[in-house]
Amino acid sequence: MNDPTSASVDLPVPEGKIFPRNLTARADHVVRGNPSGSRPESGVDNCFPGLEFDQRNLEKAFFPGLTVDFHHASGSRVLAVTGGVAAAQGITDADLDTGTPQDPQPLYLWAVCGRTTVDQAEEDAPVFHATERTGLELWRRVHDLLPGRVAVVLGRTPGSTSPGAFWLPDDDGLNVRRMAGRNEVGRDDDGVLEWAVLIADRARYLDPDGVIDPDVYRPGDLTRSLCAPWQYDFRECGCYYWAASKPDISSSSDGVYRNLNFQRRNRATDPPEPDIPTIRGRSAREFDHPALIANWNVLPVVLNGREDDSMELPDWSGLKPMTRAKVIHELERLAVVEHALCLEYLYAHYSLNAPAVLDPAAHDPATPEGARVRKIYAAAAEVFSVAVDEMRHLRWVNEMLATLGRPLRLEPPRPDTVIQLQTGRRFELKPLTPEQLDWFIAVERPSAVTADPQGIDGMYVKLHETIVHRPELFPEADRLAHLIKLIIDEGNDHYHRFTAVKEHLAELSPDDYLRPLRTDPDTPLDVQLVELSALNYTMLLGALEATLKRGDTAGGVLIEQARRTMFNLHELNHLLASHGVAPRFAKLPAAPVPAGEGAIASASGSVSFPESGPAHAAGPELGDGQAVLAAARACVAVRQNIDALAVDGVRAMMTRHQADTEALIAAFSPR
Repeated sequence: MNDPTSASVDLPVPEGKIFPRNLTARADHVVRGNPSGSRPESGVDNCFPGLEFDQRNLEKAFFPGLTVDFHHASGSRVLAVTGGVAAAQGITDADLDTGTPQDPQPLYLWAVCGRTTVDQAEEDAPVFHATERTGLELWRRVHDLLPGRVAVVLGRTPGSTSPGAFWLPDDDGLNVRRMAGRNEVGRDDDGVLEWAVLIADRARYLDPDGVIDPDVYRPGDLTRSLCAPWQYDFRECGCYYWAASKPDISSSSDGVYRNLNFQRRNRATDPPEPDIPTIRGRSAREFDHPALIANWNVLPVVLNGREDDSMELPDWSGLKPMTRAKVIHELERLAVVEHALCLEYLYAHYSLNAPAVLDPAAHDPATPEGARVRKIYAAAAEVFSVAVDEMRHLRWVNEMLATLGRPLRLEPPRPDTVIQLQTGRRFELKPLTPEQLDWFIAVERPSAVTADPQGIDGMYVKLHETIVHRPELFPEADRLAHLIKLIIDEGNDHYHRFTAVKEHLAELSPDDYLRPLRTDPDTPLDVQLVELSALNYTMLLGALEATLKRGDTAGGVLIEQARRTMFNLHELNHLLASHGVAPRFAKLPAAPVPAGEGAIASASGSVSFPESGPAHAAGPELGDGQAVLAAARACVAVRQNIDALAVDGVRAMMTRHQADTEALIAAFSPR
């Protein structure tokens, strides 16, 4: 805390009030010393090399009076003597390089000693030896130094091959010298500096006004060595980092050769040179920084994971643009189609005879049975991931309808729902036979391959073109175009995922990977599980609709409840499939239950549903929360019935799911 300073603020400051001493934070003008892009409080990623500034350049002055460069693999080199204890001990810039241009003899940082965590006592401060460390690795230790006394050892040998501080006597080690404040400089008979031990308090970096000290850091010091130009960033950063959208590993244009290093220097071999798994070996085969800056234009475009400059969308410029009413009509149809595809993919996933979770120990790939199970599991995982994407597409299409002021479309698809207009293909839940898999591949085939604007992907492209080029009809164009583009991009990925499924199952017959699924449960447990699955499906649709209706006001709480319900539904259906029972995607048709009245009970104490297929009986609207509450409360009675059966392994699932259901009831109950 600081005492109030006269005339420093507009209003009186209470005694002991905490107020900013940082001149930069309080200034109404740009303060010399802190460029706007280098202020740590506003930085996205201030590290090495960083986006705003390189922290190695900040810590170059960690030891007062010395300037140290941490950027090199051979070690950390002392670049300048600017005063402090080094100058007081007679060290000057002339001591920094005593060799010749042919044989330079620079001065390196050999060791650092100081506290890096608050629980370390002064007498136990660690010593970090530069031996076998790059400059970057030693910088990590310097970066962690706490304010207080620090000792450094300097010497002529590059830090990575130096003796560190090990050559100091054990009874007179570096930390003992640090605590005693014993500086020492060693020179040979000719007065040439050979080594030095220096002690000082870690630098603060800021001047008394809270500004990065302009006497220590000159303009450009903090931002040198950033990711600039962009090719440096492109070369330096790998997967899931900046720039995250760049490819690291790609396939050949025909898809035959995979795992190619996108930045490989040798691009003339046929077949192309495959990538290798080691970082150092890979780096040696890539364009280095200067080569990438000079030759970036030889890198091909990568579309759908393949290197191909020739790929482009078909020309549909001659198609007649749609009206606003037609766009809305198509989106309403596509909402039902996305829902239908999601259920078809889920059903196909459950039809595969694969475990819900793969046990690596139980399925050794070296054995025929282990290899078989792993192939089926890999195929099942791909199909499920596409089904999850389709649920997300259902959400996005409904977001577009809400943006256009239209009612949501989340009702389950009817048996007469047409998925593909040009073939008349209707919605039907089928196991993943080879014929069904071919259908999935066909329906997800990108329009750039088929040049068919009437396909699902082609229809989204046509919608996108209409919305973008007719802003007078669509003032909501920015939001709509963004959501459509997301669906188009994921649709391209679905095509490749299903072709991968075909590869996983290519050497197996349907008898090897399909499980028979019956529509009617024949045990008391399966009867209850089917009813519970249908209740979860109802809760899922209701939570999703309530979230979309409330928009930003939902705060993410309801969408989280929908997500949990979706995975509980998935776990239940997996259990049913393992019993040979097909999942039943049915909406709750009964009237809502008043609070406190328990479940909508049948004679057995559970919920009554149609024998098979989606339900369409009249019932409460999903979005008003009543159907969700009714289904959630009904789940309690069904779980009680299941618990009474005392089936091993199922009770724990019921307990986990009940906690999620209680959270959903709390979210939807009136406050």
